[in-house]
Amino acid sequence: MDNKRGGFAIPRQSRIYIALCLMGILIFVMGGILPEKKAMERLNRTITEKKNALAEQEALAPLFVAAKADAERKGTKVLPLPPPGKLPQDRINELPVALRTAAQMSGMTLVSATPNPGGMTGDLQFIPVEVVLRGGFMDFRKFLIQIGGISYLQHIEEITVKENADFREFRLKVWTAVG
Repeated sequence: MDNKRGGFAIPRQSRIYIALCLMGILIFVMGGILPEKKAMERLNRTITEKKNALAEQEALAPLFVAAKADAERKGTKVLPLPPPGKLPQDRINELPVALRTAAQMSGMTLVSATPNPGGMTGDLQFIPVEVVLRGGFMDFRKFLIQIGGISYLQHIEEITVKENADFREFRLKVWTAVG
C-alpha cells in the first residue's frame, strides 16, 4: 500500500463501522442513560421530600396526641340555644334582673337596662330594651353567650362600643318578646 500521509490508513469500511458504532453509543447514551439519570434525580428529590415530611410528622405526633387528648378531656362546648319563648307581661320587671345576672356571670357590670317606651308596638309583642354594660371584650363575648340562653330575648338590633380612659362601655338594643 502506498502511504503518502506518513501514518497508517484506515480502510473505508472500518471507518463506516466505527462511525456506526459511535452513533449507536451516542443514541444509547442520549436515549437511555440521560433520561434515566433525570428520572433518578426526580425520584431522589421525591424521596428526600417524603423523608422530611415523615420526620416532621414524627416530631409533631406527640403534640397531636396531647392536643387530641386535651380536646377529648374538655369536651365540646355547646352554645345555649333555648326554644323561643315569651316573657309574661306580669314578669317584665324580672328582665333587668336576668340581664344583671348574665352580666355578673360574665364578669361585666350592668349600668342600666331600660325598656324603650317609644319603640313599643300597639299590640305589645316586642319591647326594645336599651342595655348599657361596662367591661372588657372577652367579658362582653361571655355576656352575649349568657343572654343567648334567655329564651324571650328575640334578637340584638344594635351594638355600640365606646372606649373611655378607664373602661369600655357597651350599649345594646335588645328586643324582648312578651306575651
